[in-house]
Amino acid sequence: NDLIEDLDTPCDDKDILEHETIFNEELSSKPVVSTQTQFGYAYVLVKSRYDNDIRKGIRLLRELCQSGVDQRDFVYFLAVGHYRLSEYNEALKHCERILGMEPGNTQAKQLMEVIKRKRKKDAMIGAAVLGGGAVAVTGGLLVAGAVIAGGIAALRRR
Repeated sequence: NDLIEDLDTPCDDKDILEHETIFNEELSSKPVVSTQTQFGYAYVLVKSRYDNDIRKGIRLLRELCQSGVDQRDFVYFLAVGHYRLSEYNEALKHCERILGMEPGNTQAKQLMEVIKRKRKKDAMIGAAVLGGGAVAVTGGLLVAGAVIAGGIAALRRR
């Protein structure tokens, strides 16, 4: 699926640096950074390979939404950022927000399905890891019990 590949493919660090430079130049030379510049920088940040960048991108997108401009694109990339941080419930809330604005939005519907599948897959992996840990602990306890029982039996024979 192209959407999943796009969601999971990080942005190039050069793109992030380029947008950061533009953002910082505007920040220092103008009273307010333009919506376009802030969105461009936020977009590359939520596509970063680094969690701190993604969080910063989410913060910039939230600022854009709070400025009275609750554009679908801002909310969509909020969902993408939360998805990339494995914050699936938060990501789903943003998808639902988009569908509240545009009930027929196929991009939001597709993203919701991807998020739900990923959440389910991660939950299954987590359960398998926990289950494997429980088996290891149980196995270890059985071995320890056998060693102790063997030791007690040996002491009784003396």
